[in-house]
Amino acid sequence: MTRFPDEIISLSTILTKLHKAYEKEAGKLENYHDDYKDLKQYMVDYRNEMDAMEAFSHQRSLTTIDKTGVMVEKKLDQLGKLIKSPYFGRIDFIYDGESAEDTEIFYIGKFSFTDEDGSICIYDWRAPVSGMYYEYELGPASYQSLNGLISGELTRKRQFKITNSELEYVLESSTNIHDDILQKELSTTADDRMKTIIATIQQEQNKIVRNEKAHTLVIQGVAGSGKTSIALHRIAYLLYKNKETLSSDRVMIVSPNKVFADYISTVLPELGEEPIKENTIEDIARSIMPAKFSFTTKYDQTKRLIEHHDPSFAERISFKSSTEFFSLFKDYLTQLDTEVFEPTKITIQEMEFTQDYLSRRFKSYSRYPVKQRMEYIARDILEVMKSKRMGEMKLPSMGEVTKRLKKRLRFNDPMQLYKSFYAHLNRTELFTMKKNQLEFADVYPYLYCIDYLEGIDTFDVVDHLVVDEMQDYTPVEYMVLQKIFPCKRTILGDFSQSLNPFVLQTEKTFKPIFSEPEFVELKKSYRSSYEIIEFTKQFLPENAIEAVKRHGDKPRIITYHSDKEQVEELIASLHLFEQSEFKTCGIICKTEAMVQTLDGVLREKFTFTRLDEESSSFTEGITLTTVQLAKGLEFDQVVVPFVSGSAYRNEFEKGLLYVACTRAMHQLIVMQDADDPSQLIIEN
Repeated sequence: MTRFPDEIISLSTILTKLHKAYEKEAGKLENYHDDYKDLKQYMVDYRNEMDAMEAFSHQRSLTTIDKTGVMVEKKLDQLGKLIKSPYFGRIDFIYDGESAEDTEIFYIGKFSFTDEDGSICIYDWRAPVSGMYYEYELGPASYQSLNGLISGELTRKRQFKITNSELEYVLESSTNIHDDILQKELSTTADDRMKTIIATIQQEQNKIVRNEKAHTLVIQGVAGSGKTSIALHRIAYLLYKNKETLSSDRVMIVSPNKVFADYISTVLPELGEEPIKENTIEDIARSIMPAKFSFTTKYDQTKRLIEHHDPSFAERISFKSSTEFFSLFKDYLTQLDTEVFEPTKITIQEMEFTQDYLSRRFKSYSRYPVKQRMEYIARDILEVMKSKRMGEMKLPSMGEVTKRLKKRLRFNDPMQLYKSFYAHLNRTELFTMKKNQLEFADVYPYLYCIDYLEGIDTFDVVDHLVVDEMQDYTPVEYMVLQKIFPCKRTILGDFSQSLNPFVLQTEKTFKPIFSEPEFVELKKSYRSSYEIIEFTKQFLPENAIEAVKRHGDKPRIITYHSDKEQVEELIASLHLFEQSEFKTCGIICKTEAMVQTLDGVLREKFTFTRLDEESSSFTEGITLTTVQLAKGLEFDQVVVPFVSGSAYRNEFEKGLLYVACTRAMHQLIVMQDADDPSQLIIEN
């Protein structure tokens, strides 16, 4: 590091200040602990001598000490992380109108740090000035401050790798993120948790992270493009920028399963933010669904589609997943709005309200749920009666009038309404329910009916919604989510990774549902080596994915002539994995039955984790699972067994291969049946 003596001195200076700050905060924390303990003991010792006011005052003091202590603990945690790795970037900036002598140096890290004199030593990666590090090459640059646009010239950019307070390397860079650093970061092994990427955010990704204007931002990103990580970094940025109006407990992410939720759970805490609420689409439905109904899960539905040949089930799912269903359903409710209420005249205490009056009142409240309209009409009727009777007699209650109006409704029950849709289509066989258990494909259409007839409370406690794996949700599911989460949204996924063969999402899917959605596309994959991405291109349309030039082993296609031979090859591959530097290996099967087969033969020889629907965490080592549960995860090595012409034969199954193969970072092994090879695979 002799080439950069100035950086060694700078690091030493900043580390000294960080250690001093850490010791000061640690002392504060110890004092708070002592104060809390002493006051608590005092309250115990003199509990019989204190009056209520004194006890209340002391209890309030305990609460204040506790809250302050928590804040100090958080600051200590940040300082501890900064001591290990204070910063990753530096920019030198000359403001317009100033000379080179006035160059200002900005070090950029995970958190900001101000020394005892009030000088900012490290700038948070989310600060406005830090945006120049990601956005500009050397030359003219600018950033938006509270006082307006600040312009000038970037004269230097350096990138650092600091681990455990040691400077590993420094790179002078004229570009955004130096390729060497990106290569080094991408070549590391996979962990059991998603990593932060603040040191390697690319220019296209930075624009997404710092997008504050979009109400609904839709990110279409290929496998390994960093879309989920970018979405989480965007949340961290928005929390930083909107401290007064947005907090982590008012952000929710809709994730596909508990394993994935666990996998991404450390990203925001690593960036200094509190964890955010995680829910599945089933969790949301259960919070709204009447208790008398249950439903199968989306996981069960997908599993049945992948593993079983059931034409009638497939037809039901296909129809309800389509934009055609969405259009027909909306049109039916629009038509029904002219028929659902029979506005025959009503006489109350000898005062008559005509059909025309009731019809006009009903139409005037068209933006409200049907039953709520009955309440509003009842209120209007009572207002008319009150003004004309001038208090001459007691008026009926609003509840009584509403009850009479509801008797004029064609439907009083959302389930009755939902069933009528299929009768209207003369396709009653498309709806089936056993013992009050709905198929998952019916859950959100039914919730839509509840909203139309009775209304659904919005989730006002959520100010920002993140929806991951957007390609697996149907138009009607999005419509309901849009209704119950009227907040800002970040929606992300990959149209090519759909686990529902009948959900064919495109940009056009979102435009009728969300108001002016903003679309961005990420085509470059950073997860997998160049060779793996080149191999997976055969599963995608031309030019759909770009590889980063990080070279590695070519994918291996191992052919087998019997199940016994496949198992022997798999065991040999796993032994090699255990001897390697790799941390994670995923054995990714198409079906649960395949997983069960391998579980039986591998259990005696290896320690591994079997991921299933009940799993709640992702661990290092060998993982045996299905493609359905592997989506979103990444492994150093991936083995895809049981590849054959009968298992992988159509466009949907080509997508499953794409998902499975792109879980691999460094090594991919495909085990193919020699006697029944899949025509979807062409060996490069």
